[in-house]
Amino acid sequence: MASDVLMPRLSDSMEEGTVLKWLVEVGGEVKRGAPLAEIETDKANMTYESDADGVLVEVLAEEGQTLPVGEVIARLGEEGEAPSGPDKSAEPEPDAEPEAKSDEVAAAEAEEKEPEAKPAAPARQEGERIKASPVAKRVASDLSVDLGGVEGSGPGGRVVKSDVEAAAEQGGGEPAAQPEKPAQEKAPAGEEDRAADAKGEADIKGAAPKGEAGPKGEPEVTELTRLQRTVSRRMAESKATAPDFALSLD
Repeated sequence: MASDVLMPRLSDSMEEGTVLKWLVEVGGEVKRGAPLAEIETDKANMTYESDADGVLVEVLAEEGQTLPVGEVIARLGEEGEAPSGPDKSAEPEPDAEPEAKSDEVAAAEAEEKEPEAKPAAPARQEGERIKASPVAKRVASDLSVDLGGVEGSGPGGRVVKSDVEAAAEQGGGEPAAQPEKPAQEKAPAGEEDRAADAKGEADIKGAAPKGEAGPKGEPEVTELTRLQRTVSRRMAESKATAPDFALSLD
């Protein structure tokens, strides 16, 4: 009989963990004390060792997925054992089929029914934060895939590793829509001359080397790691409960 593998509590302050990598493939044999998965906690990345012998028959937590402590992430069983599916015993039995309709009525109803169009996925708003796992972001960077055009299949529309790999096979995902730039108004002739003179003076003084970003380049938002979020939260709590002060004596 298959046994559940739960998200372990690897530290006293750990409330949830992220599965970074499975070290054993489905169907692989697992020994007690052998490395099973790499898990990211609020303090560090740690290797989780199996608590029992068996065969990894089912993986419920994908790489990059975050789950609370005690949640089932995989199942161990015996060799050849099939993954456990939903319990069908509690499902109600289907009602008896209605009386057969005539061939003409059935054909008429079939013609009237048209397949419903599948609703398109909602377009991502400009400036909307892209929900993606750390592993998916790393894989997207390695494969040069734009996460803005990848549709996530994880919880809450989160982009996971398999979504990025599928987008890479299809050509790198759909490029993110770029906002249209408003047409620039033509400046008066006098202003154009002054602008040309100012540009000439700048060229004489020396232009910035090519390849370097300007002082007002586009900002790049980087998601904090779990460790960075924990450190920032603890520092804020420390400042609120025990503020720093300095004492000087003459």
